[in-house]
Amino acid sequence: MKTNLDRNLYTPEWLASFEKDIAGELILSRNPGGVIREYRTRYNMSQIELGELMELRRESISRLENGSVTPTFDFVKSFIMSVALIEAIRVERAQNKEIDVHLFENIARESGFPVEKLPFVLKIAVESYDKKLIKIRKSLKVK
Repeated sequence: MKTNLDRNLYTPEWLASFEKDIAGELILSRNPGGVIREYRTRYNMSQIELGELMELRRESISRLENGSVTPTFDFVKSFIMSVALIEAIRVERAQNKEIDVHLFENIARESGFPVEKLPFVLKIAVESYDKKLIKIRKSLKVK
């Protein structure tokens, strides 16, 4: 059995807390599909991209988001790990120009996230952060 102590060698405490917050949002929400959609759009992912990450078809993501199906435990677990890694990469991107890929490989291993999916998660995280940064810079120039 994995304990929280096992996960904290590489996983920062704020990230473990972030995962718990997402889990609470999903599980306690009357509309878990809305929560999924909110995170997907926060990170500028299309339903196709989220489907690719979760190994589901776009139509399945659509059904989850519109509430016609309830997410399974495995989906929720994988979704939480994916979103947490995306957030961690975005935080790293905000602090440094270069991302420590080895750190994120270790975090992925600690959480049980498939390391082979990490390049896709890195792409999503960096692109979404960069788009947000461009949007902020444009809004500051306008004023």
